[in-house]
Amino acid sequence: MTVKILCVAVILLLASLAALICGNVLLALGATKLTAIGSGGGAFLGVGGLGMLILGYLLPAS
Repeated sequence: MTVKILCVAVILLLASLAALICGNVLLALGATKLTAIGSGGGAFLGVGGLGMLILGYLLPAS
């Protein structure tokens, strides 16, 4: 159970990092703040959702 909790924390950290990078890149390319925030949120949901699906497949509930 501890391994699964640690994996969830790592997935959320990676999703936050992906969202931050996505938002900063879009701002650097000249996008509006609203567009950058929306795309960062989409990146967070995408990476987090995919990570949780993979985690559920690799470490199923016992």
